[in-house]
Amino acid sequence: MGAQLPLTMVEEGTTVEVSRIGGAAELRQHLAELGFVVGAEVKVVSRASSGLIVSVKGATFAIDTSMARRIATR
Repeated sequence: MGAQLPLTMVEEGTTVEVSRIGGAAELRQHLAELGFVVGAEVKVVSRASSGLIVSVKGATFAIDTSMARRIATR
């Protein structure tokens, strides 16, 4: 299946595929509602110390580092 990286480790400008979502059920549900589901493509638009700006399923928004850590990518 290949190596998995948390979204926090993905370089700016890179598009990756979501391979797993961790965390509590409420957090997983919230992320799913934002478009973070297994198989979804996510582009890291910009990085900041407090989080990431990402594009997923046509929407662009910011997520904090603790959320991004729970999203495994390949």
